[in-house]
Amino acid sequence: MSKIRIMPNDHWDWSMPVKFSQGWKVGNLVFVGGQISADRHGRTIGKDDIATQTRNVFEHIRTVLRAAGADLSDIVRLNTYYHHSGDGAEVTRFWEEMTRVRMEYIADPGPAATAVRVSGFAFEGLLIEIEAIAAIGPKTRLMPKNHWDWSMPVKFSQGWKVENLVFVGGQISADNRGRTIGKGDIATQTRNVFESIRRVLAEGGARMSDIVKLNTYYTPRAKGVELKKFWEEMTKVRLEYVADPGPAATAVPVEGFAFEDLLIEVEAIAAIGPKQRLMPKSHWDWSIPVPFSQGWKVGDLIFVGGQVSADGRGNPVDKGDLGAQTRNVLQFVQSVLHEAGADMKDLVKLNTYYQAEGQGAEVTKTWEAMTAVRMAHLADPGPAGTAVRIPALGYDGLLIEIEGIAAV
Repeated sequence: MSKIRIMPNDHWDWSMPVKFSQGWKVGNLVFVGGQISADRHGRTIGKDDIATQTRNVFEHIRTVLRAAGADLSDIVRLNTYYHHSGDGAEVTRFWEEMTRVRMEYIADPGPAATAVRVSGFAFEGLLIEIEAIAAIGPKTRLMPKNHWDWSMPVKFSQGWKVENLVFVGGQISADNRGRTIGKGDIATQTRNVFESIRRVLAEGGARMSDIVKLNTYYTPRAKGVELKKFWEEMTKVRLEYVADPGPAATAVPVEGFAFEDLLIEVEAIAAIGPKQRLMPKSHWDWSIPVPFSQGWKVGDLIFVGGQVSADGRGNPVDKGDLGAQTRNVLQFVQSVLHEAGADMKDLVKLNTYYQAEGQGAEVTKTWEAMTAVRMAHLADPGPAGTAVRIPALGYDGLLIEIEGIAAV
């Protein structure tokens, strides 16, 4: 499988020297790293203006895609991370304003989409970061009948099938007008979400046992021990649907979602056909028995689940030390890759979810310190990267979770 790094001329850049790439073309797939509204020095353009920032971001996405021989119409998965300090209907209005601009760029039919509200980004004044996966060539749109829908007319799809891969967009517990079902009830919402995932997969000829990557975003409105309890309650319901062996999983708390009272949004990638489960020995483990996997190898692609700094019982290691935790996590990423006969140089996509105290320049300093550790472990050239700030992680004392996709 061919692999080409994508680095357009005169693109935005980071605030410090890094090995990241703007994108990678792997066969007929294009992985676009998180795009932001910034200049060549990492300074925000269009501070506090969501419309301007969203347009700049999509122009950057288009530039990366064109350099790979693709276009916006080829996007099959779109992940939007946005920051807004309001609540309730204010967040919905903010999402709708942002989405009107997204609709100016998105093709019809559009990608399977996920949009979550995060605590912020590395650079002051940023309101949005968007990443994408595009597929050049034949693909099938997945739109089950009588499915949930959005609160305004959009071009998004519930999923796409690309050869043996099925991309399922972020599923939520809502009706056909975007109204939340099961307000305040995480068990009900989780069941509704997984039933929706099952329907989308079935449209693509896949089953729950075909899922190789599962991303769960949830908003517990709790901390510490209560947060862990919330995660465990949610996970017990997830286990009603997850196969054994199950997918490589990432689960991170976020500030919320577009619609009021939503508690969870889940997206998935499934692979139909042969695949290899990746479970390195002496690896970290979860606090309750789960069938999740640390990774899966599907042909030339490797999906690495969210790695955290924990021991074999799910207890945090190096509590409160972001640098040490980052090193631990990247060593776990490397172990999963080694199980598949790969290495850090094979990473084409890296997503980092981190916790940072303070505001503005304080967050930038935290991101730069963490990134210096990441640079010590990543190859050059490195993966397309996305990094978003989250309020917490499922276990008290954890500060970072990293997932990735590699191609050999």
